[in-house]
Amino acid sequence: MVNAPRNPRVSILSVLVAACLSLTACGGDASPGDASGASGTSGTSAGVLDSAVKAVESGYAGAYTKPPSSGPRPAKDKHIWVITAWQQVRALAYQAEQLSAAAGVLGWKAKVCDGLNNANGGMATCVRQATAAGASGIVLVSVDCAPVRQALVEARKAGVKIASFSGFDCDDPTQDGSSPLFDAPASYSAEMPELADFYTRLGAMRADLAIAKTGGEAKVLHIAFHGIAFGDYVAKGFIDRIAACGGCEIVGTVKVAPADVPNLRQKFETALVQASQANVVAVDVDHFFVAGIQPALVSSPRKDLVVIGNECQIDNLDYIRGGRGQQYCLGASNAYRAYTTIDALNRVFNGERVVPGGVGIQIVDKDHNLPAAGTEYVGPVDFAALYAGTWKGSPR
Repeated sequence: MVNAPRNPRVSILSVLVAACLSLTACGGDASPGDASGASGTSGTSAGVLDSAVKAVESGYAGAYTKPPSSGPRPAKDKHIWVITAWQQVRALAYQAEQLSAAAGVLGWKAKVCDGLNNANGGMATCVRQATAAGASGIVLVSVDCAPVRQALVEARKAGVKIASFSGFDCDDPTQDGSSPLFDAPASYSAEMPELADFYTRLGAMRADLAIAKTGGEAKVLHIAFHGIAFGDYVAKGFIDRIAACGGCEIVGTVKVAPADVPNLRQKFETALVQASQANVVAVDVDHFFVAGIQPALVSSPRKDLVVIGNECQIDNLDYIRGGRGQQYCLGASNAYRAYTTIDALNRVFNGERVVPGGVGIQIVDKDHNLPAAGTEYVGPVDFAALYAGTWKGSPR
C-alpha cells in the first residue's frame, strides 16, 4: 500500500528516549543564547532563501525511486534475529515488524529480541543469544556497533551475517573508528548511500523548512538528541544549514540524553519561556513530542510557532492531522527501509554486493502527503510488491 499525496505538487529510529530528557547534558541547562554556531546578524541572502524554498518544494514531492529490479533468488533456510534498542518505543517495534514481514516474503524465519535500552548490556546479550541459537543473520535496529562490538566479533566468527537497519558501523567516527563489522550496512538510496548521509540530509531539510516558512528569519528553539550517533548527524545537518542563513539564529538549545522522561514537559516549557523570541521549534526526534512536548505545545499560549518534527511516527501524524502542536514531519518510509535492509541481507547471503534502495524523504503536513488516519506513513512507491517481484522472479 502506498500513501498517495493529497496535493499533486507535490521517515532509531534509535534508542529513543528510554528516558531523562535533560537540559543539563554536556554542561548546562537550556541556553537561549546558545546558537550552536549559528548566527543571525547579517540578514538572509536571496540566494539562500530561494534555495530553501526550492528544497521545500522538492521535499513535498519526495525523492523516492523504485527499488532495484533484479537480484538473486531468495537464500534458502535462513533464520534471522532482529535486535532493537528498545521495543517500548513504538517506532522501533514497527520497524522490527516490517523487517520480519519482509523476511517472511523471502520464506525466512525471524525473531525479534529487545535490547532493553541496553540495561545490563541487553543489546550484546541479544547478539550472543542469536549466535548461540544458530542465527543465519542479525539485523540491528537503532543499535550501533560500539556497544556490541565484541559480541559482533563473536557472531562473525560463528558465520553470522550482520546487517544494519539504522545502526552505525564501528568504522564510523561516532563509534570507535576501528574496522567495520557490518556485512550489509544501511544503504537506503543511491543519493544517500551512507547512513550518515541520510541523517544529515534529514537535518538539513528540516532547516530548509524552517528557513522557507519564516521567510529567512527563523529564530529556533532546537530540541536535540545528544550523545546518540544518529542524533549527532541530524543536529549537524540542521545547525550547519541554519548557519548559512544570515537572518536565522538558534536562540535556544535543549540537549536531550537518554535516561528518564518525567521532567521533559516541564523542561521544554521552561526553555520555551526563556526563548521568547523563538518563532520555530525544531525537534530532532518525533518521540519527544509523545514524551511531553506535544501537550506542552497544545497548552502553550504561543500559537505563532512553526513546529517541525522528524520521522513521521504514527502518533505524530495524528498530531499534525489535529492541527495543534506539531505541524511538520519528514517521511522516510520505515517499511521501505525495512525491505531494502532485507534485500541487502539476501544479496550478502548469495555472495553479492549490496545495492541501494530508492528511499527518499518527503515533507508531510496536514495538507500534503498525510496518510489516512490510523495508518503509518509508507511513501509513494509500492516497494513491497516491487521487491516481491524481484525476489520471486529473479532468474539468478
